[in-house]
Amino acid sequence: MNTVNFSEIYNALPEPIIVIDKTYRIYTINQATQNFSKNNFQNSNLCYKFLYNREGSCPYCPLQTLSKNPTLSLENIFPKNGLEVIILHKREEQNETFLLNFLPLFTEEKKFLLIEIIKNITKQKEKENEDLRIRNLASLGVMVSGVAHELNNPLTGINLTLQNLKKELATIQNPKIWEKINSIENDLNRTSYIVTEIINFAKPKKTNKSFCDIRETIDRAKESIEKAYPKLCESIEWEIIQETENTNFYFDQMKMERLFINLFRNSIQAIDYKKGKIIIEIKKKKGKLQITVEDNGGGIEPEIIEKIFDPFFSGRSDGEGTGLGLSIAHSVVVEHGGKISAKSYNDKTKFIIVFPLDN
Repeated sequence: MNTVNFSEIYNALPEPIIVIDKTYRIYTINQATQNFSKNNFQNSNLCYKFLYNREGSCPYCPLQTLSKNPTLSLENIFPKNGLEVIILHKREEQNETFLLNFLPLFTEEKKFLLIEIIKNITKQKEKENEDLRIRNLASLGVMVSGVAHELNNPLTGINLTLQNLKKELATIQNPKIWEKINSIENDLNRTSYIVTEIINFAKPKKTNKSFCDIRETIDRAKESIEKAYPKLCESIEWEIIQETENTNFYFDQMKMERLFINLFRNSIQAIDYKKGKIIIEIKKKKGKLQITVEDNGGGIEPEIIEKIFDPFFSGRSDGEGTGLGLSIAHSVVVEHGGKISAKSYNDKTKFIIVFPLDN
């Protein structure tokens, strides 16, 4: 009968498992822990330094509770299934979420040790956050749609009254009066545009997918932006890198064009009449189509980059824009079964869009 080698089983487990003594010194680790840490392991290593590159013990560690309250029983510290703690940790320049499970252990010599199991739940948390976001957007859409429709009727009436007033005042040559009338008309048009955007966002049209070339759609979106904003685009250099010949898949052409128009408008407004560059890259990656849109318009502050896809959020200080452009872009991507994310570095912003090719 073959004997079980527990050391081999311990090292084969995919999750990092660490055994620590009361002084935070590491008793033993498995291979997954070594891969997690990237530091050279020695038996004298302190767990907080080896695992998390901290200079002092972790504030959530149960060993801290034990050292501060030595008379406290282990039952009061550790629940039946162990103590669970969720932490955020930056590893390899990426913010990740980990579930830590702490379990007490006594050796044959009655020596107390602590087992720490690390589980990476970053993707799970991202999915939970995305599900929550979609539910919130659905609730917001119902409320906002009602408000927008109520606003639309009086706005239409005001616009008709203003057009009639302009006809009646056509013979008046007072420039101050016409300046005020034009100002009212501009504000009214802007308000109507915002209301229309809200209605489209809250109640998007039915998706009409067909087998199309995404490169052609991107080209059309670029042309539309250049026609709509000729001055903003005057000093901008465009570069489209296509690494794959076949860029066809099933999507709604109208919605997808709107997606890229919103992304390109975001980029040219960030560059703000200066010399700049927008790079679009199209490539296939692991059975998916990845499209990136990068600009050198100054980047996005770390504290707001997580909010840019939220409805009505705008990072612009001039008060322009509806704050819906990137929310609409996000909705279009999700509607096509894809994912969109943003990164900012070295005064650059990059939007990464991934579409499945099996839809």
